[in-house]
Order: sequence, then structure tokens, then C-alpha cells
Amino acid sequence: MALLKSKKNKTITGKGLNKLNTKSVNIKPKTTKKIINRYHFLIKCRAYIFQLLNLNFTKTDDEEINKSVRAYLKENMKNVHIELDSEDELLNLRKKYQKNKRLSSKDLDNLNCLLNFITKEIVDNGGLQKYQIASIMGQNSDRGGDSSKKLMKWILELNDSGKNFKDMITLEIGCLRIDNVISQHKYKKFIKSIERIDLNSNHPDIKKEDFLLKTLPESNEDKFDLISCSLVVNFVPDENKRGEMMIRLKKFCKNQGLVFLVLPLPCVTNSRFTDDELLVSKIMEQGLNFKLLKKHKSNKIAYYLFQNNNMVFNENFLKKNHGSKRIINNKPGMNNFCITFG
Repeated sequence: MALLKSKKNKTITGKGLNKLNTKSVNIKPKTTKKIINRYHFLIKCRAYIFQLLNLNFTKTDDEEINKSVRAYLKENMKNVHIELDSEDELLNLRKKYQKNKRLSSKDLDNLNCLLNFITKEIVDNGGLQKYQIASIMGQNSDRGGDSSKKLMKWILELNDSGKNFKDMITLEIGCLRIDNVISQHKYKKFIKSIERIDLNSNHPDIKKEDFLLKTLPESNEDKFDLISCSLVVNFVPDENKRGEMMIRLKKFCKNQGLVFLVLPLPCVTNSRFTDDELLVSKIMEQGLNFKLLKKHKSNKIAYYLFQNNNMVFNENFLKKNHGSKRIINNKPGMNNFCITFG
């Protein structure tokens, strides 16, 4: 199954991805799910192939990554003619090709062909931009997809209970739209300002930036009172990069500041390597010294709100206990979501 094709290249608001006017488009809920799942699957396979081939394509821009891959393939697929069942090969990629094992010349040709297959599908079918369209559709209020609605509900509850979370300087990582609940005028006394960033901005008010490459703050004034990281960590294809992102959340958050973390529910309920206790108690509380304030699980999503206890975190604990994958549950049909600090 390929990423679903479309002759239109516009955002869900009707604005062109690189321009600013025209008609709106609509994508059915089932279709958005297929696009999102397919794109996640492809980039995870691509990241694993990068590791197997020792390719370090870490550019922020998705288009630049694709250009680098195509340049690599042009040099390494000369006179290579192989017929593969690409879908079956991708589904069994980790079983067939193990890290740190010597690859034969045939293995290398096969992996290059798979990389070519992935790149062609991503490029031909809209790639990151198409994924963003589907994600924005999923955030429409009539589909209940705007996670900042839950965040602001919690902020109001905390203030009602005597906490003082107001005038917060906010960072929204992976921001796809500027009209979500957190941006509404009625919450202005709680949210003083919002810096919105995403890998591939589709709006002038969203800065094109990779959080993993964002310059670290030099002082407390450069940090944030509130960081929203909704459905972003699971998007990072490498488990060690996910760990790096968690540490960066710590470094960018002010003392006593808040981190709003949102993950697909299967990441903590159906993973061989991660569950709710490991994420909350071991990684966030013991390792990174956050305190859990709020938690909620819907049918598909897990929501967490953490407070930064202080600026110290236990890096040795994280590396010793979570430096590599460790199976904690292994049943048929489970996924491989993991956060490591190797």
C-alpha cells in the first residue's frame, strides 16, 4: 500500500503548501490514518536502512534528505537489476538484516533497492507535506484531534487548585496549525507567547526548525515555562534520538516549568520495550527529575503533563538502565517503540 496519491498540493486550510490562497481540501478520517501510518512505517524502515548502510543523512529538511539519498543511490546502484517483493522485505527488515553483522554484496544491493523504493514512494506521493495534511486534518475539532484542548483544561484545573501557571512563555514542537486551542485569545493570561516550530513549516508563523538541532539555551531567560511535545517523540525514527529529545525537553524547560507530552497509546500499552511505568517512573521521574502532574489515556492517545522539579537530571542512571533496548513484554503483535539513552 502506497501513500495515498493526490493531484492537489495544498494544506487543509486551502492554502498552497508554498503559496497562500485557493479552495479547501478534505480527507476522510480513515484516509488520514492510512497516510500517517504508512509514512511512519516508511521513515522507520528508512532510518534502519541508514544505520545498516552507515549513512549519516541528518539534514533537517525532508527534501534535502531525499536529495542526498538519490545522489547516494545514483553512485551505488549502477548496473544493479534486482526483483524484490519490496513490501515483504520491509515487513521483515529487522529480522533479515541485523545490526553489526557483515553484509554481503547481495545484501547491500537489496538494501539499496529498498531505499530506492522508499524514496520513490515518499517523493512521488507528497512525503512529509502529505503527512502534514493528514495530521492537520486529524487535529480538526470535529474529529477531537487537537491535543492542546486537553493541555488547557489541565492548566485551568491547576490554577483553580491554587497553582500559578500564568504568563507562560511557550514552545510548541511539531506545530502544524496556528489556530489550535492553546492559541485562543481567552487563554492569553495563561499563555504569554508561543514559539511554534516544525520540520516543514506550512505557515509563516511556524518556524522551520528541528528541535534536535535547536541551539541550547544559554541562560534561564532563554528557556520556556511550557513545552508542548504532542505526537512528536514517536515520529523520531531512532530510539537514541528519542532519548536525546527527552533530555532536550529537560534542558529547554525552566525550573518548575511544564512539559506536555503526548504519545500514541500503543507506545505505552503495546510495546515490547516501553510501558507506562517505565516512561513515567523510570525515565521521566527517576532519570530526568520531572514530577507527573496529570495523566489521561483515551482510546488511542496517552497524555502526560510533567513539572520540572529542578535543573539536575541523572544521566548516569539513564545510560545504565536505559542505554539500550530491554524487552519487558513480548507478545505477538506488539510494536518496537523504545526510548534509549545510549
